[in-house]
Amino acid sequence: MLVDEALKYGKRVLFEAGVETPLLDAEVLLAHVLGARRMDLYLEPKRKLKEEELKSYMALLERRRSRVPVAYITGKKEFYTLEFFVKEGVLVPRPETEFLVEEVLKRISDIKEPKVAELCCGSGAVAVSIAYFKEDALVWASDISETAGEVTLHNASKHGVEGRVRFLLGDLWQPFEEKGLKGFDLVAANPPYIPSGMLQNLPPEVKREPREALDGGPDGLDFYRRIISGASKFLKPGGSIVLEIGHDQGEKVSRLLESHGFQEVRIIKDYGSFERVVAATLAGRG
Repeated sequence: MLVDEALKYGKRVLFEAGVETPLLDAEVLLAHVLGARRMDLYLEPKRKLKEEELKSYMALLERRRSRVPVAYITGKKEFYTLEFFVKEGVLVPRPETEFLVEEVLKRISDIKEPKVAELCCGSGAVAVSIAYFKEDALVWASDISETAGEVTLHNASKHGVEGRVRFLLGDLWQPFEEKGLKGFDLVAANPPYIPSGMLQNLPPEVKREPREALDGGPDGLDFYRRIISGASKFLKPGGSIVLEIGHDQGEKVSRLLESHGFQEVRIIKDYGSFERVVAATLAGRG
């Protein structure tokens, strides 16, 4: 089978399986098998696949046909221009979460050696991106999942920031409390925020991701309540909190922040004009 034939075949198989982006996914999987870039597939469309290459491609197509996320199949996902290792057991980094990183970097840009806490770190994409693009930042990343810790530390090493990204295993503020860590310049989190009753309506790919990274409780706000209510104990006066939110949660999360001593609350929209991030400052600067 030739490269262009393999792409056509993959596109058809994935389209029939209901995959939203069949051609793109076929390109990514074939490029992964060949160790090439997607554009290379179109530079050599008549290249004949070796038997092992074709066998591997067919196996990956079958996994994708069963709606396993592409990132779990290839073991990688680009985020904030960096390539991250991912595997089953951690949430796949989303492009919209880049708005969270962007806001964090703005807020710590003029702080020397800022101390940042990231809760619900998952793959470590946010923590590692912060440390990578703010070269004197110290980031403590926490998660209740041991798999998240393994993947976060792998990604920190992959991008050369292992000395400035530390992983804490535990439930939200618990490991910070146990280790006496406080005085942070900024707290960031992309917590589970999907209402429990809506989980059954998620796309098949998302259902393959860890439920504990998605389920935000009955109204989707359980983790915001716990994070926000404890944040003032760990932040410096005048420190910032930056949270990713669901598209209709901006007002509710803003009110939670204001009720716990935060001010200058801002709701930031993504390129689709959906509410994506809420950021605020803890009262008491100076």
